[in-house]
Amino acid sequence: MANFRLHYFSEALQMTVGVNVIIPENTWGHSLADRPKGYRYPVLWLQSGGGFDYTDWQRYTALELYASEAGIAVVCSGTYCSGYMDTKHGDFKYFTQLSIETPKVVRHLFPLSEDPKENYIAGFSMGGYGSLKWMLRDPEKFAAFGLFSGVKNVPDVIPEHEDRNDDFYMFAAAFGDAANTKNTEDDVVYMLKKQLAAGKKFPRGYISTGMEDTHYEDNVYFMDLYESIGLKFERIIDHGAHNWEYCNRHIKNFLDWLDIKGTYKRDSE
Repeated sequence: MANFRLHYFSEALQMTVGVNVIIPENTWGHSLADRPKGYRYPVLWLQSGGGFDYTDWQRYTALELYASEAGIAVVCSGTYCSGYMDTKHGDFKYFTQLSIETPKVVRHLFPLSEDPKENYIAGFSMGGYGSLKWMLRDPEKFAAFGLFSGVKNVPDVIPEHEDRNDDFYMFAAAFGDAANTKNTEDDVVYMLKKQLAAGKKFPRGYISTGMEDTHYEDNVYFMDLYESIGLKFERIIDHGAHNWEYCNRHIKNFLDWLDIKGTYKRDSE
């Protein structure tokens, strides 16, 4: 694997941000320069949980190995405690940086496909919310999405009023209170209904939660809700907690489930 840690100045945030880019190589020890001329890699846009950053998927899982086996490039992002929002307080455009700016920058620097049939998106925990929100902005730009214990619609679980004692208070600067996000592009239930009504074609979906997850009941509730509205996805309920061990298992399962054909990937040993 070729692994790049990229820092660039974000116009959206007016500061330097980081992104990790994984590019698969076809044989151990061979350069990515060996790829066929003009070849552009299928790509997974992968988000971390709240409070984590762009390095965590590689530090806590075997992502590089799995990506090499699948022959897929991966762009790892994380927006710390921003809630994958253009924040309501302070006007920090984290979601714009993630979903608009970063793809432009990395596609300019790396041979990544722009074909919707070769673009995928996934995330863990709050990164699952961010991934679903990103997909719902334009569902026809992706071939599949994956949520690993990240199925909540955050506007439905933040308090009606900003409350220091609430579990979601750390995200108050991002979301404000519930009234700021309901029936907006930050409300994935609203956006799901809107895009279905508009006749948009949706990508394949993979949604998982572990029965030992602290968010298990909420996750199942939102699985049921999304299904009732009309979102189609592979539904996985198994054993596992809200942690990186669970993510390590399901990012491998997700990439296997994608079953991407015709990729330029590592030769079998």
